[in-house]
Order: sequence, then C-alpha cells, then structure tokens
Amino acid sequence: MELLELIKTRRSIRKYLDKRVEKDKLEKIVEAGIYAPNPGGRQGTKIIMLDNPKLIEEIGIVNANCENRNWCGRVVSNEQPSIIDDLSIKSGFYGCTALGIVCVPKERRTLVNVIGSAFVCAENMVLESYDLGVSSCIVGRAEATFENPQMNELLSKWGLDDEYMPLVFVCLGYINGEYPKIKARNEGRTMYIAEE
Repeated sequence: MELLELIKTRRSIRKYLDKRVEKDKLEKIVEAGIYAPNPGGRQGTKIIMLDNPKLIEEIGIVNANCENRNWCGRVVSNEQPSIIDDLSIKSGFYGCTALGIVCVPKERRTLVNVIGSAFVCAENMVLESYDLGVSSCIVGRAEATFENPQMNELLSKWGLDDEYMPLVFVCLGYINGEYPKIKARNEGRTMYIAEE
C-alpha cells in the first residue's frame, strides 16, 4: 500500500478477536519500531513485545485504573469506544492479544525529544502493523501503570535494564467487527507559507 494511503486509512482499534498475532508479524512490527527516527542517533528506545493475552489483560486493568474516566461527556469514538466512552470496559488494552511496550531511559523521560522518540517508535509500529493486516491502538499511561509495585516487578522479571522505564503501549491484534471508515479532517489545520 502507498504510504500516504496507509497513513490516511489506519484507525485506532479497540475491539479485538481472541486470535493471536503471528510471531513473524510481531517481529516485523518491532523492527519497524527500532528504525524510527531518534534524536541525535541515540537509539535510546527499547521495545518489549508481550505475547501473553492473560498477562496483557491483567496489566490492562491496572492501566485503565490509572485514568480519570470522567471526561464530562467527551466522546473518543462511537465505533471503537475507549475506556472514557464506556465505563464497562475494564482493560485499557481492549482485549488485544499482543502488546508492544516502548521504553526510554528513566533519567531522560521528561525530555521532549525522548517522549517524541517513544511516540514516533509507536507510530512506526502501528503503521507496519496495519500494512501487515494487524490492527492497533497507541495507549498512554505506561509510567503510571508500572508505578504499581506488582507491575514493576514484571520489568525486573523480564530483564529490562533498571535504567529504563515504559512510556507508551501499542495494542496489537485482529479487529472484531468492521474496520472504521476514514473521518473527515477538520478545516483550518494547515498553513502553507512560501518565500516571495
């Protein structure tokens, strides 16, 4: 698929089938993440790919409980409801069967370029997943999720370097239902200025 078409048609998916994502596809998604642009060529992000639906659900419940779910009537999506739209959704990962966890150096976590590099990494992952026929959704609250002592123990168990911490999640799986249509873009969001 042409890149611009892929960018335009990819949607955040929050309804997943109980079907595992093939390992070769997960490996390609991780590969896309590590090739994301990064400040100063540091290659400072690390990616954990979790392929364990039961554990993903447990972490997802902690993740959802880190969010203030009272956004006073704001609607994220009617087609693909978020934890803000539907309080009956218990997991912030919506039943995905694989989960990418993008990690950054703890001491640099508040720097704009480090935050940006984590989200660019996640964006590369969701674009590659869409091209492979895998649905995805970028989810925040990773730092808050792993402040929970039980969740933090997982990082040690998995062998993540103590100098790193999770910053953003990438939910992965196969869509349950129809793929959402492209939404119209709001007017007035772009400006083009040329020199005389």
